[in-house]
Amino acid sequence: MKSYKTDNNNRAILSEQMKLIELIDADYSLLSIIMRLDIQLPFGDISVEQMCRRYDMSPRLFMIICHIYSDEEYIPDTEGLTIGDMRHLIRFLRSSHRYYLETMIPRISDGMQRILASCERRQSDILQKFCDDYISEIKAHLDYEEKTIFPYVEALASGRGGGEAAMARFMESHTDICDKIDDMKSVVIKYLPESCPTQLRCELLFDIFRMRDDLARHTIIETSLMTPVAMRAEEGAES
Repeated sequence: MKSYKTDNNNRAILSEQMKLIELIDADYSLLSIIMRLDIQLPFGDISVEQMCRRYDMSPRLFMIICHIYSDEEYIPDTEGLTIGDMRHLIRFLRSSHRYYLETMIPRISDGMQRILASCERRQSDILQKFCDDYISEIKAHLDYEEKTIFPYVEALASGRGGGEAAMARFMESHTDICDKIDDMKSVVIKYLPESCPTQLRCELLFDIFRMRDDLARHTIIETSLMTPVAMRAEEGAES
C-alpha cells in the first residue's frame, strides 16, 4: 500500500515533507540522485527536508532536481534559488559526468564491441568510427563544462567574478549532445545486419536510451537552473 499522496492521475506528489523512503518508493530512479549527491544510507525515517538540512542543501533545489528526473513535462522555476545553491548543483553535475565517463560510456562501448564482432569488417570499421567519434564529442562537451563553465559558476557562488555577463557567452558555445545519441540508436535499430544478436542489440539499446534520457535531464538542469541563476548573480555583481 502506498504511504505517499497521489494526484488524480495516481501519480506521486513529491514534497519536502515526505519521508525519503517514500520518495524512493514513489520513483526508484531517483536513487541515481541520492547516489550522485553522496547521500549515505541508511535513511531511517527522516523526511526529505531533514535529509537536505543534514547535508546543508536547499530542499527546494533537491526537489526541483527530483521533479526534472521524475516528470518529463516538468518546467523548473528558479524562484527562491540563490547562487550559493549552485555549489550543490555543480557537485551533482560533476558527479553525473563521472557516471557518464566511468559507467555509461564504457558500457555502451563494450556493448558496441560485442555487436560489431558479428559484423563484416567494412561494416564494423564504419560503425566503430561512428561510435568513437560520438564518444569523443561527449568527452569534449563534458571537458568544456568542467574547465570553463563550472569553475565560473563556482566563482560566482564564492562571491568572485561577475560583472561581465560571461554565462550567456559560455552557453552559446555549449553544444547539444542529445541528437547524436539518437543517431546511434537509429544505427543499432535500423542498420546493423541481422547477424548481430537481438539480445545483445537490445541490451545496448537499453543503455543508449538510459544515456539519452539522463543527458536530456542533465541539459535541462544546466539551461533551466544553473544558467538563469548564474545570470542573475552576474546582474547583481554589475549593480
